[in-house]
Amino acid sequence: MNIHVANLPREYDEDKVRSLFAAHGTVASVKLDIDRVTGHHSGFAFVEMPNDDEARAAMTALHGKKLTDYAMTLKEVLPPEAEQHGPEGRKGKARKGAGGGGVTGKGKGGGFHGGGFQGGAPRRGGQRGS
Repeated sequence: MNIHVANLPREYDEDKVRSLFAAHGTVASVKLDIDRVTGHHSGFAFVEMPNDDEARAAMTALHGKKLTDYAMTLKEVLPPEAEQHGPEGRKGKARKGAGGGGVTGKGKGGGFHGGGFQGGAPRRGGQRGS
């Protein structure tokens, strides 16, 4: 199970995060989100635990725990909806407007307002494209 962890103290490195979760089971990986500008992590991480029961136990024990002024929040990371439910959306039903057509309004269904949006954002100087 992949777990998103938020509100981590800035001074926590991968080893400290790993030790928090290792008390509840096997930790496969820890990935801290590193800010490109400062080089420090931004207060959240992804922790992967191969055993779902151990991961749930860690989430139950650590969710809401205060390591600083803020309580940690933990959530299970689910696969993106397209991968989870397939290209036709949930329960095999076609999504509204999934008939193609895009923004030109050509084709069956789809497009903005279903009627053929032409144009876009104004160009510099307020001129509209053709």
